Amino acid sequence: MYPVLIHIGPFTLATYGVLVAAGYLSGILWLKSQIARMPAMDEDKFWTLVYSLFFGAIAGGKILFILVSLPDVLAGRIHLIRDFRYGFVFFGGLLGSMIAGVWAVRKLNIPYLGTADYFGVALPLGHSIGRLGCLASGCCYGKPTSLPWAVKLGGSPFSTTPEDLWGVPLHPTQVYESLANLAIFLAMWKLLLPRVQRGRLAPGTVFLSYVTLYSCARFVIEFFRGDDRGWQAGGLWVSQWVAIACVLGCAAAIAARARRARTA
Repeated sequence: MYPVLIHIGPFTLATYGVLVAAGYLSGILWLKSQIARMPAMDEDKFWTLVYSLFFGAIAGGKILFILVSLPDVLAGRIHLIRDFRYGFVFFGGLLGSMIAGVWAVRKLNIPYLGTADYFGVALPLGHSIGRLGCLASGCCYGKPTSLPWAVKLGGSPFSTTPEDLWGVPLHPTQVYESLANLAIFLAMWKLLLPRVQRGRLAPGTVFLSYVTLYSCARFVIEFFRGDDRGWQAGGLWVSQWVAIACVLGCAAAIAARARRARTA
């Protein structure tokens, strides 16, 4: 693992930040290549939408992190200002960006679902790269395992892996999630999005499919995570309950769209 990419005197460039930024940039560049295909989109609307979703994701990710980590926040073990660059929950970021998207599309007069389909491709692309930053940093680590593809983290003062796990073979849960996101990206890009563009699938199919597939992948991967998962209920962690809610919500949306199509 390489938690620090460059360290010269007081200057430190974290690998985590570089890879997360690379993930954002990759997603934005892919989206920019699709502007002409997006419904009612132009350059100015595009950047307004991107910035709105970015800040919505930051706010949502941080708010959900605070909620699931409230005991540590109140006890002073987590400092919200000093540690602001750490501690974001992806599902919170997704919800925050969706809420920001509702505001943005109304302001910009563009269709929500037709636009969301393109972000349903860009999100797993960027996430697949950004998750590797977690591997470099040592966060979001897995449980101990004897599997041949286990990874050993730690060994650096900049590592976020607890010292008692340094050198212990762990599930590479960061890689699991990165590969899952990469597979989802390819499926959305090559299989579903072209069908939506040709009118063979309804707008919103790509985005709903992305949320469903990611939620299923995240639900499974959570069983292999070894870091603090927040609160637990019924034998499942908070992210697993959120994943279940996302799958049920997407299923309800797909069923409602199917009923409307049959009665139209």
